[in-house]
Formats: sequence, C-alpha cells, structure tokens
Amino acid sequence: MDAKFIYQQLNAIGAQNLRDYLEEAYKTIIGIPDRKTRGGGGGDTGDAVKLRDGWADIEIVARVKESYFKMAKRKQVAVIIAIMKKLGQVKEDFKVIDLDIKFSRNKTDNLQSKAQSYSTFIGTKTVSPADALEMCDVTTDVVEVAERGKKYWEKVAEENIKKQQELMKKNDNSQGSDLVNTSNSAISKTLETNFTNNKNKISPKEAENNKRPKGNI
Repeated sequence: MDAKFIYQQLNAIGAQNLRDYLEEAYKTIIGIPDRKTRGGGGGDTGDAVKLRDGWADIEIVARVKESYFKMAKRKQVAVIIAIMKKLGQVKEDFKVIDLDIKFSRNKTDNLQSKAQSYSTFIGTKTVSPADALEMCDVTTDVVEVAERGKKYWEKVAEENIKKQQELMKKNDNSQGSDLVNTSNSAISKTLETNFTNNKNKISPKEAENNKRPKGNI
C-alpha cells in the first residue's frame, strides 16, 4: 500500500493571506504599531488612532523590556561594586539598591495634550509637579526634571529680586542727586538775591545827602 500526503495546495492569494496573518501576529506579540494606511476614511484622531493601530501597545512592551534591562544592569553594577570594594574605592555598606537605574526614552508624542493635562493638574494645587509629570507621561525621570525645574525658577526669582533692588537703588541715587542739585540751585539763587539787594542798598549818609537841596554852582 502506497503512503500519500493529503494537503491543500496554496495559490498566490492563499499565500498572501497567510503572510498577512503571520505579519499581524508577530507585530501584535512584539508590539510593533500598524503602519498601514487605513482605507475608507474615518474620524479617528489622536488617542483613538494610537489605541486602534497599536501605538499604545509599544509603550507597554517598552516598559516590560525595561524591567529586564534593569535586572541585567543591576547584576553588572553588583560585580563592579564588588571589585571597587576590594580596591577600597567604595564603602563596605554600599549596595546595588542604593543606585537607581534609569533609561531615558523619547516621550514627546502628543505633547500638546500632555502639556494641557499637566497645566490642569498643577492648577488644582493638589498634585506635586513630579506626580503631575508622571501622570502625564512626559518623561521617564520625573524627579530629576522636577528638581531641576525648581532650582531654575528659584534662580530666576533671585535674579529678578536682585534686578529690582539694583533698580530701586539706582532710583534712590537719582532722586538724591536731584535733591542736591535743587538745594544747590536754591542756595545760589539766595546768594544772588542777597548780593543784588546789598548792591542796591543806600547808606544813611548817602540818604541824608540826597535829602539836601542842591543849589546852583
């Protein structure tokens, strides 16, 4: 008895359908967004498109992979710390847990909506800047960004106070100079008036002589 294989022959259409299915399957598994142009139009925009085409899934996949990267990096750092302890370059109680491993990723997508959400959170005055940044998903290093922003605005406030103080000091000096000039001008006018009065003043002897009738010579 002859053994035979029972199979269904694939044509071009069947092969293309299988290829598309496998492509969609592996993209879904590893979190690659769908870059195909959607036909027939549609009113989806913004977050709806991100959720529909898988752009939100890639962020989830990145977070999961980041945890594995951190595990591997902690093992590497542990070896480095052990070597440095033997060389006496770090303290004996220094541990891997004392270090925070961070991976910076670009999160500038949909930045306008994130900025508006951040402004709304801050406007409520119930959320700290670090928590607002984390909820808006603007950066992966919210604590450092918040601290750096705080130091920057404190520096700006100090510079503005110094500029105001210098301006007030300059105005005070200008007003003092004007008062001195006004006082000097008043003194000069007083001296000039006194000099003129003394010049035009007639002595008693001259006044008596002026009263006498003048005869013809």
